[in-house]
Amino acid sequence: MRRIQSSHFDEPRGSVRRCLAVWAGQRGGPLFLILAVLLCSWPPLCLGQPPLDGAWTGGFLLKGNWVAVNLRFASPGDTLGDRADILFPSYGGGENVLNVALESLKRTPTGLHIEIPVRTERVLLDGALTETEDQISGNFVYGKAKGPFGVTRWAYVPVDSLERFYGAYRVHPDRVISILRGWGHPRTLNYVDYKTGQVGTLWPRGEGNYYSGVGLSVSYPIALKVSFEENGAGHVTGLSWKSWSRTSADSRDMTKITASKLDFREERITCQNGDVTIGGTLILPEGTGRHPVIIVTPGDYGTNRNQLRLWAHSYVSRGIAAFVFDSRGAGQSTGSVGANSFSDLANDVLACVDALKARKEIEPHGIGLFGFSNSAWTVSLAASRSPDVAFLILQSLSGVVPWKQELFRAETQLRVDGFEESVVKLGADFMRMKFAVARTGEGWEHLQATMQKASGEGWLPYTNPPASLERMTLNFKNNMDYDPVPALERLRIPVLAIWGDKDTYVPVPESVSVFKQAMAKAGNKDYVAKIYPNSSHSLLVTKTGSPSTGGTERNFAAGIWDVEADWVLEHAEKFK
Repeated sequence: MRRIQSSHFDEPRGSVRRCLAVWAGQRGGPLFLILAVLLCSWPPLCLGQPPLDGAWTGGFLLKGNWVAVNLRFASPGDTLGDRADILFPSYGGGENVLNVALESLKRTPTGLHIEIPVRTERVLLDGALTETEDQISGNFVYGKAKGPFGVTRWAYVPVDSLERFYGAYRVHPDRVISILRGWGHPRTLNYVDYKTGQVGTLWPRGEGNYYSGVGLSVSYPIALKVSFEENGAGHVTGLSWKSWSRTSADSRDMTKITASKLDFREERITCQNGDVTIGGTLILPEGTGRHPVIIVTPGDYGTNRNQLRLWAHSYVSRGIAAFVFDSRGAGQSTGSVGANSFSDLANDVLACVDALKARKEIEPHGIGLFGFSNSAWTVSLAASRSPDVAFLILQSLSGVVPWKQELFRAETQLRVDGFEESVVKLGADFMRMKFAVARTGEGWEHLQATMQKASGEGWLPYTNPPASLERMTLNFKNNMDYDPVPALERLRIPVLAIWGDKDTYVPVPESVSVFKQAMAKAGNKDYVAKIYPNSSHSLLVTKTGSPSTGGTERNFAAGIWDVEADWVLEHAEKFK
């Protein structure tokens, strides 16, 4: 077994990327936003100074939230100007500044100095190279805020080269680490340690060598290094993992582990729902015979199947097959993104159920569905329509109609992000106005005038202001008035429903109550309704549940992955 050798791949010039992260199927705003400084030309270097050309990533904490910083210093002679994309870790508050010219970028005797204009302010970065010449660390100043910042050199690797690392890696019998590409920059990998709940983004140092900070999107200071290993045939067979934890201000402990890649079998298959083709991947566990299978279902957001491996690898590592598929309009799936009813999407899922029923590797009476956030509506509707669905897992289900859920989201997120109640009311009133226009088609001019007047105000981005009347009315007709209760009341199969108590997207107490009432009306006693304390919509451990804190969140709720897999396995005998 040998370690993969490093190599450097350059990003094609002229691309300015805005990196936003949204968990697959999630409604509302992003879990975290990223500040990116890209495409920076570099003045001639003084003799004896090390070159800085290439890509760097890192950042700093602003009011406790992570602001990521991506730098790219072009080679001497590059004609591209110095540009910056800035997205602070919130819905905006008027601070999102895209594609602006850098006002200052220069070498100093001790390092470098950068000034990035942000309206009437500037982000100032002053740093010096470390002895390894792979890190720049120093201090930032933004208004009255200041503190340490740092960036680390990273390599742009081809996106197509990342898929070979996807999979589950077993450390010991009850500890598995998943590697996937689900959120963040498209040229990074992501990891989830199902035992500890730890989650993060892996930035490439070169082919097969990666690093991460502590937190969902944090890359500095480096707290983890991962290197992948391959056999003589070039197949990835395992990984080495070195992590550091701080024991005091001046001391860190290092932990080193190794893990072997599990030998999953994967096959790409398609499912047909009328004139819509759904492309997906069936992932089978080690061993022979028939397996129960869970269909991991995306929302209607152009989600790629690989983003769903977050859940699939957990199930497959426990002996449960998983099927992940591209949502409409993404990957190999046809159709349009964001223009479909829950009925359409439910029928997509049932087409996948029909395709899996005929597979010799699948237990035909053991086909279950998993839905997260708005796809929980999709799978509960699908299950209510078909006797071929054996069980159901609902994560962060909303028990109220979508427009009411969105009103709750906007009000709650404005409140937890510290807006005054008078401003929260402005946001809530606008949401009610928006949905009244969407329902009736009348009052668009007044809504436009209100948006124009509020342009630049911090509360407006929380309301997802509409771009057109046509799009808004179509979305309301297809989705926003969907009542999830009738489908829930028809469920007579085992159901596991889980929530986080600090969910700012879904009214959890009301949703749990609606769910339990529906189970009672269905006469269904084989269900579990579980709320995880101090957990967000994505079931990450959180203080407030605000999307702006997502970048620094480190762990999933304790035990969540075992709870889901154990529940399926406990029912497996019933599926035969």
